[in-house]
Amino acid sequence: MSQIQQNKNQSEGVIHNNHCSLLYDPLFLNAPQANLLNHDILQQATSSERITSGGRGQAWFIEINGHSAVYRKYMRGGLVARLIQQTYFGLNVENTRSVKEWRMLQWMHGQGLPVPQAIAASVCRWPFGFSPFYRAQILVQRISNVQTLDEILTQRELTSTQWQGVGECIRRFHNAGVYHADLNANNILLNTKGSVYLVDFDKGELRGKSVKTETWMEENLQRLKRSLLKQQGVHQNYFFTQTCWQLLIDAYRV
Repeated sequence: MSQIQQNKNQSEGVIHNNHCSLLYDPLFLNAPQANLLNHDILQQATSSERITSGGRGQAWFIEINGHSAVYRKYMRGGLVARLIQQTYFGLNVENTRSVKEWRMLQWMHGQGLPVPQAIAASVCRWPFGFSPFYRAQILVQRISNVQTLDEILTQRELTSTQWQGVGECIRRFHNAGVYHADLNANNILLNTKGSVYLVDFDKGELRGKSVKTETWMEENLQRLKRSLLKQQGVHQNYFFTQTCWQLLIDAYRV
């Protein structure tokens, strides 16, 4: 059993019906239906706005029960997405994409890491109740007054302090053994006060200390650098240079 599973939140709520399972935080949702995220969330939301930038998943900013949240459907990428967009195979609910991310977010939040708080995770069998295939959704608290690193770099330069803050933030996660499977410029958020957050931990892992630790950490950093260089090639004006990267790395390695 993983460290994350051993530290399950005792106050979590779980609801099942013939098709769906919903794992949720009762502090945010009061007696929800099991299929809330599968069918009803956008209808129950006070307001909703489709998110058009970032990863391949379908996501919305919503207001529900007085909370600002981000609702995301898990979607496949690559060539397989042409045939199967949002269906996954999995018999054990605990091993599904949404539940694993929900538990990881809860664990990281408990460790004081700068991540959004998990509200709910849903697993719904498809196309029938006893199917080995499922579709997944997640609902997390929206972090206020933030922009993605990518959005900022299309508009202006970051200060030296801000680049150092990004490096220090990544170091905190790595020190905790957290592997972000898609560390890129869209999954790093900065607020108006200079705080830095990481989001979207789909396929993320809690990795123990081993001889391979430095390898995956370095690969994580190089993934981020590739994303910055890629965006630099897309935009005519993109405020990223090797000096910026060196500021980040120097702060990371302190």
